[in-house]
Amino acid sequence: MYIPEEKISEILNTSDIVDIISESVILKKSGRNFFGLCPFHSEKTPSFSVNASKQIFHCFGCSAGGNVLSFIMKYHGITFPEAAKMLAVRYNITIETKGVDPAKKREISLKESLLRLNKTVMTYYSGELKNSDQAGKAREYLEKRGILGDIIQKFRLGYSPGSWDFVVKVLKEQKISKNTAVQSGLILKRKEKAGYYDRFRNRIMFPIFDINMQVAGFGGRVMDDSMPKYMNSPETPVYNKSRILYGLHAAKQHCRQEGFVYIVEGYFDFLSLYQHGIKNTVASLGTALTPDHVRILKGYAPRMILVFDSDAAGISAAKRSIKIFMKEGVDTRVLVLPKGNDPDSYVVKHGEEAFKKLALKAKTVMQFLLQVSIDTHGLSVEGRINILNDMKKHLIVIGDSALRSMHVKELAETLNIDEKAVLEKVRDQYLSHSSKRISLNDKNKDEEKLASDRREEQMISIMLNCPEIIDEIKNKDVLDYFYSEKLKRIGKKILSIDSNKEAFITDVMAGMENTRDQELIASYAMDDFFSDKDIYKTAMSIIQRIIRVRKKQENTLTSKIISAEKGCDSELMDLLKQKQKEIQQLHDRI
Repeated sequence: MYIPEEKISEILNTSDIVDIISESVILKKSGRNFFGLCPFHSEKTPSFSVNASKQIFHCFGCSAGGNVLSFIMKYHGITFPEAAKMLAVRYNITIETKGVDPAKKREISLKESLLRLNKTVMTYYSGELKNSDQAGKAREYLEKRGILGDIIQKFRLGYSPGSWDFVVKVLKEQKISKNTAVQSGLILKRKEKAGYYDRFRNRIMFPIFDINMQVAGFGGRVMDDSMPKYMNSPETPVYNKSRILYGLHAAKQHCRQEGFVYIVEGYFDFLSLYQHGIKNTVASLGTALTPDHVRILKGYAPRMILVFDSDAAGISAAKRSIKIFMKEGVDTRVLVLPKGNDPDSYVVKHGEEAFKKLALKAKTVMQFLLQVSIDTHGLSVEGRINILNDMKKHLIVIGDSALRSMHVKELAETLNIDEKAVLEKVRDQYLSHSSKRISLNDKNKDEEKLASDRREEQMISIMLNCPEIIDEIKNKDVLDYFYSEKLKRIGKKILSIDSNKEAFITDVMAGMENTRDQELIASYAMDDFFSDKDIYKTAMSIIQRIIRVRKKQENTLTSKIISAEKGCDSELMDLLKQKQKEIQQLHDRI
């Protein structure tokens, strides 16, 4: 979909990148920039930087970078037109699209149709729960579970009738196409005869909202012992299970206020905690937690408490999840409730304060894993060896060597084993694990960059940060002396942008051909190596050096090739030409 450039500029110039990113990443001011934990890779120390004056972001850890549109696209996993539309709606900017690509138009249209369809069906389900005689049992069930009317309304709970075609009729009445209806996951095609039937029947319905408050999917629960007890929408173009957490749309601000988040498994666990005042809570919907879930939550709370049942299934779920949290470097605690309790039943029986008091005793990840291993193997000689074998696999995942050392000492004391012996076991496990990942040095590894490479990058940085120097760069034709074809191409693109405009860097980034180039622009724009220098003098020095190095290198190789030709040394001549070619290829890759 083609969006006019003037509209893109209006969106970029109107939006505030700090405000937008602050909704998903906890940012703290440090000098001229804001820093936070990167939502795109695992890290403990903030390397994700946002510059308000330049309206760009850059991660010094994974190199992700760009403008506010780049962030929206990458964070939400959506297309450029979708990101532009999201920001346009936020800032009340009207977009008149031109030349829509048919395939892209169908994709965007389908997503919009699915979101409208889901909202419509949610309204019907909600109406059924409130008014239908068939829903009497559902209302009684919710009352029995202690779910009150205001919570039912806030989270738009509903009821799917027991008939096979309730939603089928709704969609037909709304004139929804069969293709859209099937892709919503709400109806299924009959196998033995023509027609369709409802996926959800005779269930209490839970609309699943995404972070933008749109209905992405549904969950349904039976009111008896029928199986499956819970059923969720399948993956659709608008429902991505690995990125959506139930209740996050309502809990995100509470998570920020409290500084941590409770993670539970089910709908009722979430609703009960929320209703009892514990609003910094989300639910995983019974699916495995993913790195995306954790990275999204990191944007709202630096600490997380996993709340699980005390039964075998709860312990197993906790163990499966922990590895992800450890790899993501998140401060994580595990709260295993007293036997026979789940979060819902415990808070209903004991109340908010009792739950919070119990949460203060939540174990660290390593304490939890150690306790589980002790419960499994016991503390006999053989049991302690098995415990050590269990724990060494977890210890090597800890990236912080000081923290790992503390856990090694604690484990040695608990098992009454010499600390050196424990450390040796962990080291052997680490080396064994590392040897599987580390391969031989790549024969095609890039040669050490020539001295001019860094200067070429500095030249690009100067062009972005000090556009007043651009005329001098044009006059000297310095880009013609660049080794790197990529940097030369980027430099020429920068020269084509009006450097007198206030949003110069934003316009440059918008003009880049691909995401990688945008990331490079962001990294060079963040580079302030010249901040304490005489910029004009520094620029002139770099320009002269780039030209001199290139001329000297070419003259040296050319002279050697001529000498080899005169001496009829064809082997040396071929080697020199090959070296010349390798140098150019090296820079082409930069």
